[in-house]
Amino acid sequence: MKRVATLTVVCVMVTTTLIIAGCGVDEVTVREISREEATNAVNNYVKSFVPEKFEFGVPWEKEFSYAQGVKTGNLIFIAGQLAHGQKPKADGSYDFYMGNFEEQFRATLENIKAVLANYGATMDDVVFLQNFVDPVAGKNKAGDYNPVAAKLIREYFPKGLHAMTFCEIENLYGPDQLIESNAIAVVNK
Repeated sequence: MKRVATLTVVCVMVTTTLIIAGCGVDEVTVREISREEATNAVNNYVKSFVPEKFEFGVPWEKEFSYAQGVKTGNLIFIAGQLAHGQKPKADGSYDFYMGNFEEQFRATLENIKAVLANYGATMDDVVFLQNFVDPVAGKNKAGDYNPVAAKLIREYFPKGLHAMTFCEIENLYGPDQLIESNAIAVVNK
């Protein structure tokens, strides 16, 4: 909304300047130009809220009608990031539920990073990170993973703080899945 208000003020200022300067442009022409510019600004602002969806191309995206990320306006929503590869292997399969908690959490964060990169954003743009840990699959409570989680959070978010939560959810999507993450990012570009 600020962009529209700013553009409107600029159009009014230009119109006023042209009229005062008496540069030979009549007031009706200036109003028409200003109205057209303001209409274009409003239309572009409205278009910025059309959701842009991103997919890795993994089979379950179509099966579950699921996007890895959706950008609308200056917000990016990233959901359901698992420890899976982003590209198929030579045989067409995907790496899935790779390794221990550290390996899975790293893969999850790499997937978040890839979704953000698609929109020209970085991990520095993340304002909220939500993590679900399965205590049954890993036989550990969420708090047991704190040293590893803290190390990876510092590695992937070296510039600072964001809102974050770790909570336990039994039986995530698969029996070997230890973690699943969601993120929200705000971009000012």
